Amino acid sequence: MKHARSTLPACHGSPHAGQQPTPAEHGRGGWIAVGAVAAASFALVLSQFVMIAVLPDVTEQFDVSAGRAGLTVVLPGLLAAVAAPVLTLAFGQLDRRVVLWGLTGVVAVSDALAAVAPDFATLTAARLLLGAAIGAFWTMGVGVGPRLVPPAQVTRATSLVMAGISAGTVVSLPLGNLMAQWWGWRSAMATASALSVAVLLVQLRTLPKMPAVRALHAGDVFGLLHRPRVRVGLLLSALLFFAHFGAYTFVSSFLTDQAHFSASAVGALLLLYGVAGFVGNFTAGATLDRSIPATLGTAAAVLTASVLVLGQWHSQPAAIVALCLWGIAYGAIPISLQTYMMRGTTAEGGLALFVTASQLSLATGSFVGGLVVDGFGLPADYSLFAVPAVMAVLITATRLRSLLQETPPEPSTDAHPAAAEPGRE
Repeated sequence: MKHARSTLPACHGSPHAGQQPTPAEHGRGGWIAVGAVAAASFALVLSQFVMIAVLPDVTEQFDVSAGRAGLTVVLPGLLAAVAAPVLTLAFGQLDRRVVLWGLTGVVAVSDALAAVAPDFATLTAARLLLGAAIGAFWTMGVGVGPRLVPPAQVTRATSLVMAGISAGTVVSLPLGNLMAQWWGWRSAMATASALSVAVLLVQLRTLPKMPAVRALHAGDVFGLLHRPRVRVGLLLSALLFFAHFGAYTFVSSFLTDQAHFSASAVGALLLLYGVAGFVGNFTAGATLDRSIPATLGTAAAVLTASVLVLGQWHSQPAAIVALCLWGIAYGAIPISLQTYMMRGTTAEGGLALFVTASQLSLATGSFVGGLVVDGFGLPADYSLFAVPAVMAVLITATRLRSLLQETPPEPSTDAHPAAAEPGRE
């Protein structure tokens, strides 16, 4: 099928119509701005997951149970699911540059408040503040790529922003552990805050003006639920995030108890997993412009096979290979789903729904996985959570290509040219 590009018509009645800078006008500065957004994604993910590394210290400092301390990890994800559509609508008329400045500042304040929290209630409040920023950033931060680079480079720009997520995931746990051992857990939160401040300073110098074309309305977000292609995208997001986090939440325990790796070896393997995620992210960035269904379907199939292998064979060589393939597969899945949700829809509206579905599925998968592990053991957990991944593979193979071909290009309400491109199938 020939790769057709569409011309984005002006949004009539918009006060900013015709005033938007085209991506090409930004030139090299556009890629510098993309780098600044990628740095923000790194700081955000680092802030979200560094808490996992310091949970034992938090438990001891505030004399709370491990389950209660775990709320500092779970609650930000749940709030992000609610904040994504709500804040997208609330910030709809604001310059996206100002929004990104504000969100990065909120992350810095949240981490600083956590670093000096006198009690567990204050720490929880700080983490809820972070959750609000997470929801808005994954909608409005990832969605600015088409405003910064030419249409042909949008997928690569998005993959760079997503690489910040992979980097934050890889660095957060070892950095948090190291700092907690030497200077206490509060130093890890203070470092995350300082990093966010540094990123904000870079953004203040590099992000161009990105005024909204028109205000987003509830119909721009929730009205998308009437479209079959959007519903299928959300179903795929729910299935894949549910499958991934139902198994990945317990990967350290699996590698220790079932594959009998030492604690130091598990740390090295998780680092290897993170590096594999980089490979998957950038590989998907290179293939999504050719075919979204092929990229997403392949990643989902590899994730399924990896989880099944881990559930059935516990030898160390099999575990290493499966873990690397799992990292590659999951590295490709979020960017594939986000690209799909941005095509033929209001980019920020589609991303808001994606964030809600993925964050809820993340929390649900972890919770259900815990019940399965407690009741039936780790091998059963891995075998069970391969089932939703298999369902995602089947849906991708049978529905995605036809939905993309049937959906005509639509103008974006936020002047995101790439959101109107159907891609080459």
